[in-house]
Amino acid sequence: MSEALSTLAAAGGTALVGAAATDVWHTARTGFAHVLGRGEAGLEETERGRLDRIAQDVEQTPEARRDDVRRRLEQRWTGRLETLLEEHPEAAEELRALVDDISSRLPQVTHTWVQNNVAGAGGVQHITQRGDINVGGAIR
Repeated sequence: MSEALSTLAAAGGTALVGAAATDVWHTARTGFAHVLGRGEAGLEETERGRLDRIAQDVEQTPEARRDDVRRRLEQRWTGRLETLLEEHPEAAEELRALVDDISSRLPQVTHTWVQNNVAGAGGVQHITQRGDINVGGAIR
């Protein structure tokens, strides 16, 4: 399998599982059932059942453990999508379009890091940082 298809499968697994338990789930479930079922009604119904278990797993897991469950599900579904693309490479464009659509609808993830640096007694610190840096705030 090419690196591009492996990357697409990983993006698909991430988008699919990321959509679970969100407002985007119905769109993701319908789209992935169609891609995985290759347009065959019986297979699509089977895939919808499998996909429903993703949302159930995420929703029923306590918040503190959801990231672990999502990672496990992402790995499982990335593997399923790799198999699909190996057997049906023509599905790549449809999967790519679906992943782009789902990804654009998901909330953007933001991270915040806090770094405290203290230099005393004439100490000098050399610090390199990138991104938005907000300096100030209340002294604690």
